[in-house]
Amino acid sequence: MSAFDAADNENELRVINEFIEELRDTASHLQVLLGNLRSRSIPETEGLQTLKREASNLRSHAQGLNLPMIKLVTHRLDEYVGELKSLGVSEIDEVQVFIDKIEKLADGEQISEADAPAVVRALPAKRTADIDFGKIEKKNVEILLVLPEKAMSHIVERELAACGYRTSIIRDPFVAIETVVRTRPDMVMASMELGPMTGIDLGNALAAISSTQQIPFALFTSYEWGNPKLRGMPPRAALVRKGSKFGDDLAETLARFEIT
Repeated sequence: MSAFDAADNENELRVINEFIEELRDTASHLQVLLGNLRSRSIPETEGLQTLKREASNLRSHAQGLNLPMIKLVTHRLDEYVGELKSLGVSEIDEVQVFIDKIEKLADGEQISEADAPAVVRALPAKRTADIDFGKIEKKNVEILLVLPEKAMSHIVERELAACGYRTSIIRDPFVAIETVVRTRPDMVMASMELGPMTGIDLGNALAAISSTQQIPFALFTSYEWGNPKLRGMPPRAALVRKGSKFGDDLAETLARFEIT
C-alpha cells in the first residue's frame, strides 16, 4: 500500500468516525424530542419541522460514506417523516423505531447482507399523502420506484399505496442499483429517462446481476409497444404507459408478476 493509499484510508476512517459521532448525537437529540412530543411540552409543528430537518441532514451526510445499512435506514427515515403532515401517537411510535435502529447501528450493530432486506422491511412504511391506511390492507410487498420526476412519482406511489404496497423512491439510477442489490424489492419500476442512463439500461444492468436478475422490472414511459426507443428492453420487462392506459397497464403488470 502506498503512502497515498494509507492517507486516503486514514481520511476515510476519520470522516466515518466523525459521522458516527454525529449520528449518535442526533439520535440522542431526537430521542429527547420524541419524549417532548409525547408529553406535548413542545408544539407539534415545531417538532415535525425539526424531525424533517434532522432526517434530511442525516440522509445527505450518510450518502457519500461506505455505511450501507446506515444509508438505507436514514433514507427510509427521511422518506417517512417527509410525508408526515401531523404527529400523532402512532407516528411518534413509528419514528421511534427508526431512531432506535439508528442508535443500534451507530453503536456497532452488524447486519449481514442476507439479513438486510428483512431489516429494511421491518421498518415502518411511509404514509403516502392522501391515502387513509386505516381502510387498506397493508401488504409485505415492496416496490422500488426509480422516477426522477417528483409529480409523476407521487401519482404512481399513490396508486400503489392504495393497493397496500410499500414503496420507496430513488432518483439516481446508480444509487438504485445498489439499493436493489441490498434490499431485494418485489419489483422495480423505472422511468425511461434517468439522466445518465435510460430505464432500459437500468433494467439490463439489474438483469445482468445474479442477485437481482429475477426481480420483476417495469418500464414507465409514454412510448407505445413497437417504438424504436424501446429496443433492447430486457425480455422479461413489463411496460407501464403514462396517461389513460396507466391504471390498466399497472394492474396487468402486477398480475403478470403475481404481485398480490
